[in-house]
Amino acid sequence: MNKQELIEYLFLEMEKYNIHITCDDCFPKNAMVNIKRKLMIYNPTKISAFKIAHELSHVINKDICRGSENDTTNPQEVRANRESVLLLWEIFEANGGSYEYFNVFVDITESPFELAESIIKKEYLEMNEAITEIFEDELKVSINKQEMHDYIVDYISYFDVIEAINVYQFLDRYHLSHNFFNMAEKEFQLLLGTN
Repeated sequence: MNKQELIEYLFLEMEKYNIHITCDDCFPKNAMVNIKRKLMIYNPTKISAFKIAHELSHVINKDICRGSENDTTNPQEVRANRESVLLLWEIFEANGGSYEYFNVFVDITESPFELAESIIKKEYLEMNEAITEIFEDELKVSINKQEMHDYIVDYISYFDVIEAINVYQFLDRYHLSHNFFNMAEKEFQLLLGTN
């Protein structure tokens, strides 16, 4: 999706909220929305996808009283900036974009680089961390079942006669967590036929 297609898409999203959109080459700002009048006016020579998404956030949140365009102390402006970056990122990813192409994202959306980087990097790292944690847990369990079998076979091979097995000693010898006690106990029972 190029810049123009993205802007057109955002205008369509704005129209879903019954906002009438007017273009004016002499308008001194990029864009501005009046929620009470259901009107958005923009300057086509200054407009960006980021600015439209920012105004769309104000519409979605029904922000009637707002500060100036660059008022970073106003919670509504801060929220609109954050939500616009997240919305644009969602669209970017839906169209095949990824964190590897972050510079392309900034170029297409004209989002402020530092703002977008801080928001997307945090979201990306949190999501990546959560996914990695989920897959690592699943991977560790499946690997540990096979490894557990191999460790137990190795452990048993050191004995000529087995009278009793101390599962905790076995786990300690192979530097395994005591959380694997039940898994090890079941595997010993299967291998030794004491089940």
